[in-house]
Amino acid sequence: MTLYYEITPKSPHKHLFSVKISVLNPNPLGQVFKLPNWIPGSYLIRDFAKNIVTISATSEGKEIPIHKLDKNNWIVSPSNTRIDVEYEFYAFDLSVRSAYLTNERAFFNGTSAFLVPLGFEDSECEVRVNMPNKDLVIGDWQCATTLKLKNQNSNFITYTAETYHDLIDHPVEIADFKIIEFYAHQIPHKMTLTGIKCDVTERLKSDLISICEHHIRFFGDPIPFDNYLFLTLVRNKGYGGLEHKKSTSLICSREDIPEMGMTLVSPEYTKFLALCSHEYFHAWWIKTIKPFNFHDFDYDQENYTEQLWIFEGFTSYYDEISLLRTKILTPEQYLSLFSQNITKLKRCNGRFKQSIAESSFDAWTKFYKQDENATNSIVSYYSKGALLAFLLDIEIRIATKDSKTLDDIVRYIWDNFRDDGLQNDSVKLAIEKLTSKDFTKFFNSYVYGVKELPLEGAFKYVGIECNFTHKKNDLSGFGISTKDENGLSLVSHVFDNSSAQNAGVYVGDTIVSVDNLKVSYGDLVSNVDSKSLGDTITLEVLRDGTNIAIEVEIIDTEKTFCTLTIVSMQDPKTNYRQNKWFYHHS
Repeated sequence: MTLYYEITPKSPHKHLFSVKISVLNPNPLGQVFKLPNWIPGSYLIRDFAKNIVTISATSEGKEIPIHKLDKNNWIVSPSNTRIDVEYEFYAFDLSVRSAYLTNERAFFNGTSAFLVPLGFEDSECEVRVNMPNKDLVIGDWQCATTLKLKNQNSNFITYTAETYHDLIDHPVEIADFKIIEFYAHQIPHKMTLTGIKCDVTERLKSDLISICEHHIRFFGDPIPFDNYLFLTLVRNKGYGGLEHKKSTSLICSREDIPEMGMTLVSPEYTKFLALCSHEYFHAWWIKTIKPFNFHDFDYDQENYTEQLWIFEGFTSYYDEISLLRTKILTPEQYLSLFSQNITKLKRCNGRFKQSIAESSFDAWTKFYKQDENATNSIVSYYSKGALLAFLLDIEIRIATKDSKTLDDIVRYIWDNFRDDGLQNDSVKLAIEKLTSKDFTKFFNSYVYGVKELPLEGAFKYVGIECNFTHKKNDLSGFGISTKDENGLSLVSHVFDNSSAQNAGVYVGDTIVSVDNLKVSYGDLVSNVDSKSLGDTITLEVLRDGTNIAIEVEIIDTEKTFCTLTIVSMQDPKTNYRQNKWFYHHS
């Protein structure tokens, strides 16, 4: 049986798509239709059904009753013939997760757009995408997706998908975009860029080829796709990505895209390349091989796993080191990036309270629902996961006298666990098999426990000096982060065991003066930074309309600012280890 869908960017100014789904052999007892509550890769219940504005059903041209069962399920009255369900949904979420429609761009994920009739989840799907009236939109719109093309003309394009699960894993971009086309390992790739006016540089194309070919060589056969698409929205400010099996949706800032003739790799461009690398790596590492319980998603509710530190953390390790291995970055540039991640983790006191396995499991309720106390109570499975991947890499090298690395573990898992997925202990068992060493203590301490990662020793093994200091011109040592509020500093976070927290500075306080001198948002850092340990300062804060004086003693806090430096050595063994860590990935 085949499901037939038709989707139209109906009203750009109202941000409304219209969708029609036709079911030829509905359940004669009443057909239930469902919309997912979340999208894989973004672990939060998002209730996409809330965006459906109108819905109706017909059979043989006559309207028939359709009733809502709960927030994302509808039932159509019994019918022995074809059922057509038509609905409109609101699309104004400028992210990679949902759907968006204006006169400049149409974008949707299937999880936001396509109801599925229960019992038809494994049916083939055919989707007709209607192009909008040219008078309603700006520019010459095209359509980009990795859905399988069936036919097309100037008015509509028809695609097919093997199942509903396949259908919702192919985001669709319709806009006046620029296109980069290239081959990596003889496989066609494209990148679309929506929102950019300048010409696309050859530098971007060249670097994408290097990254893609690196990842394909890294995993080897089989390659999990026969073509790949980077859908990229370029905005004034923006950042984000979401992985799919044959594509990824990206958002970047205009400053992230390299200018014509640019030879140096800017920090902004590096960030964008790392994002591309990260989402592309996911085509293997979570879209193909995945946690065992991710092989059969429940789109109604949370799908828990302890393994996000493996799939997001390992990916966060390889996304940047691949830029070094492809010579896009120098070792010094790479270490600068890596040190930023370490600094970010060291400033998170939640690392002493939540294990990385717990962080993975609680993503649905904690990581994706962060509040002002998050830095004190949780840890990121991205940032700590990347550092744990590095630490495992070094421990594996030590255990095997540099004959094995984390690369070997990842490829072993790729070769042996693609079909069934990973159990919670699969990575540990794979490491123990390839190293002939018991890693129980390691996992108990750093995966299931909250023991501090021994990074200094690990870096020393590969000839890197890891140091921590207090950063100048920074309020983290004082214990707060702030944002500009009408020229004054509004406290957005207060860190555990800091000068500010001990004195009773609260989130939501607006700092008016320091020692009776008015301070603007731009001057607060220098005023606080000029004080010495043991000094007491008076902060005047505005709290709920009342001015309050708070005496704050400047106390010593943990040194969190990380620097990584290549050590000049005569030891050939350490030099060998360093070069192998930087570049070896055979």
